[in-house]
Amino acid sequence: MDYNLYGFSKRQSISEGTPYSKEHPHGTLGDRQAGFHSQPQFALPTFNSLPRRSAYYETHYPLYYSDWTNIQGNPNDYLALSSYSEDSTNKVQIVKGIREINERDEEDIQFSKTGEVSVNYPVTKLQWDPQLASGRSYEPKLATSSECLRLYEYHEEGEISQLVETAILSNPKNKSYHQLPPMTSMDWCSADPSYIITCSIDTTCTLWDVSKGAGVAKTQLIAHDSEVFDVQFLHNSQNLFASCGNDGSVRLFDLRCLDRSTIIYEPHVAASSGDHASSSAYNKRHPLLRISASNYNQNHITAIEANSNRLVVLDLRYAGSPIRILDHHAGNINSVKWHPYKNFLLTVGDDCQAFIYDFNALEGSKPLTSTSSSNSLASGNSLKRVHTNGESDMPIMAYSDSIELNNATWSSKGDWVGLVGGKGFQAVKVED
Repeated sequence: MDYNLYGFSKRQSISEGTPYSKEHPHGTLGDRQAGFHSQPQFALPTFNSLPRRSAYYETHYPLYYSDWTNIQGNPNDYLALSSYSEDSTNKVQIVKGIREINERDEEDIQFSKTGEVSVNYPVTKLQWDPQLASGRSYEPKLATSSECLRLYEYHEEGEISQLVETAILSNPKNKSYHQLPPMTSMDWCSADPSYIITCSIDTTCTLWDVSKGAGVAKTQLIAHDSEVFDVQFLHNSQNLFASCGNDGSVRLFDLRCLDRSTIIYEPHVAASSGDHASSSAYNKRHPLLRISASNYNQNHITAIEANSNRLVVLDLRYAGSPIRILDHHAGNINSVKWHPYKNFLLTVGDDCQAFIYDFNALEGSKPLTSTSSSNSLASGNSLKRVHTNGESDMPIMAYSDSIELNNATWSSKGDWVGLVGGKGFQAVKVED
């Protein structure tokens, strides 16, 4: 389908939740609770052998985005989920998770819907107030981006709960509410929760002050030469943020000096086929759809290429070239998220797989010299690869599902991950 809000094409699995039919390295789930395994298997399972899902929540419509939080003093987990539908009816849901020990003496989570609102357009990103997970706030707030920025408050008293819209913020350049350029993403600043930054297909990024009343646009800048697809504050910074877009670049901005920016990554085509052979794997220009800034090392940013299985890993200290390109997925990568406080990175893709990488090991290995095609990963039921950088480039944990995975999130404590595929949300325990 055409993902009109983003301006890029997305697989039809978002709307149908169909299994990925192409042969690919696929780990079996086995008769146990869903969990990451440090020694992943790679064999395509049959559907009649898939186990009953635990820690699973299913809706009546295709899901796209998710976010997970905890509330200080409340033992339960809270999810925010959004749907993807091309018609004029989409949903934002709040789901409560209650942890328990199941009959196999394993930790499990029971999910149930506690709130829901309807919106006209698909939500391109949603995010809980970052103060919740850190314990700095007890009032659950949620932000979503689509044709505009919406703010919500979640109220729960006993058995009664509801999600209440408190503000609608639109692009200040446009006077007509019905002619708004879609907001492709947003980020709620964890260092200063007064600020939310959004990006749009109109090439701009807008900083919003949401600390008082209905919120107000504080500043707006032209960030790229074409559509901006994602934006995020750097860890522990209220001034530095990065963006990526259709021009294939990652740019770094400082709110204290917006008259210039630093291009962290912008691939250039080599002068001839014989030049710069070591960089040929990443010099082709691709739109960059998503970025993710590390919560452990402020210098590290990752970027997802459009319609690609490659993840570009950047270090702000070495602008211009990636320090790694990770290409272990056999299908397009759809989402990437850093651990809340560890040096771990989670990726999911169209190959129905989720991988966790340990960047402590990656940082200790050799710098990027070349990459290999993901087609070389699968050989029968085993994983085989010629390592140019050592085995430290391999994911340390893997999980396989029966359908393509569109989005991923971590729990606040980082002991579980949440995976969105089709109409369902699967919580997966991260083994120690």
